[in-house]
Amino acid sequence: MRSLIHMEQANNKSSEDDVVAPVGNNKDYVVLKPSFNTAIKCLKCDKVFIFPADRDDCLAHLYLEHRLVIADVDDIALLEDYLQYWEKEFQAHEFEQYCTTMFLDQLPDGSYAKNEKYYLLCDILPQDFELRKRLQEQRLSAALVRHQFELTDRTFSKECLFCRTVIKGLRADYLDHLFDKHFLLVGKPEKLVYVDELLEQLEENLNRLLCLYCEKTFKDRPTLKEHMRKKGHKRINPNRREYDKFFLVNYNRTTSPNSHRKQQRQKRKSLGEDNASVDFDKHFARQDSDAEHDSDWSDWAGDGEPNAIKCLYCAQEDAQFGTLKEHMLEKHGLDFESVTNSLNFYQKIKIVNFVRRQLCLMRCVSCDLQFDSFELLAEHMAAESHCGIGERTKWDKPEFFFPYMENDGLLCVLDDSNGDDVDSDIVRIISEDSLAQINKDAERLSLENFKL
Repeated sequence: MRSLIHMEQANNKSSEDDVVAPVGNNKDYVVLKPSFNTAIKCLKCDKVFIFPADRDDCLAHLYLEHRLVIADVDDIALLEDYLQYWEKEFQAHEFEQYCTTMFLDQLPDGSYAKNEKYYLLCDILPQDFELRKRLQEQRLSAALVRHQFELTDRTFSKECLFCRTVIKGLRADYLDHLFDKHFLLVGKPEKLVYVDELLEQLEENLNRLLCLYCEKTFKDRPTLKEHMRKKGHKRINPNRREYDKFFLVNYNRTTSPNSHRKQQRQKRKSLGEDNASVDFDKHFARQDSDAEHDSDWSDWAGDGEPNAIKCLYCAQEDAQFGTLKEHMLEKHGLDFESVTNSLNFYQKIKIVNFVRRQLCLMRCVSCDLQFDSFELLAEHMAAESHCGIGERTKWDKPEFFFPYMENDGLLCVLDDSNGDDVDSDIVRIISEDSLAQINKDAERLSLENFKL
């Protein structure tokens, strides 16, 4: 029982649940948005709390002052409605009539005491079970009504988050624009709900110069843009509970998304799969469209700066490939022209993508030794003269045909001469089955570092 109390105390510290107003017709869709600043009276006294801001204070008050614990509070769909229901019940009844009574050897502050009485309100009680089920169905119904409206409403109009284009019509058209023109992965329209509020939240974060994924703050927009491009952070963080209410799948779960994620993490840990990759496409990827992907965000704030060529081994960038080759020779001891002279164009592409991947994984290009930081890796490679291209068996694989770093300027300036490779004149024909497997492997490898 003591562990149960500790578990409930931990649950009380979680962030607020979603709240949805009663269901109405499509013309009243505005009331379907999550409500705010709802006054909730304590279940037993006259103290009033303003939800959702005072949610944790309310639950703590129930425990500290009235010895009441609400089981699985994070799984309650509409917590305000739930508390209002039981507040009416407890006006005329004592806790013992509905709650499980527990005797613990501690006070609410954790100090020792003998046989202290506590109350547990949980869904073992049929009345509580039916209430939780009904509230979950009510929230799901409201979300479905709003979802259907958003899929069909053509009066939507909003300026793009990144450019000055105003998109009118369906919300799906707006999400398509974000993906097609800016490569921002928000989610599939058929799986999102309360899209307007989601877009407002994303716009607020960008105006505050916050990265949408890691939520770090940057000094200006160009720096933020470059960070999101290089780190692959042009997407929202699915581990943030604040985004759960925008995904329709979360409205039909018997357990909260947060509890579900904890169970998945515990399961992976028990199986030793903490580094397991995540199916990114399943949750966020959008179907490819015929529109050209402007993935360099060149129209953000109208500053279409050209792509610089980045060094293979450090953050040095230069607009001229010749200057960059001189830098790699002087600073890293690599004569790029010499080591790749006998290779054809496609093999050079493989080498560049292989080196990019190794450094991103904090692994030495030559000995494959892994480090905890890029500084330690750079120091090792410089001391051991390991700034090379690695063994051919490591980089000469089909998966390295695909760019590992988005908008890699180095790939655009590689010489397309075939060199002296004896196989350079051979045209290889890849079957559709083999090509499908290559694409599948490349997709898996490119997503293995994105932890959702």
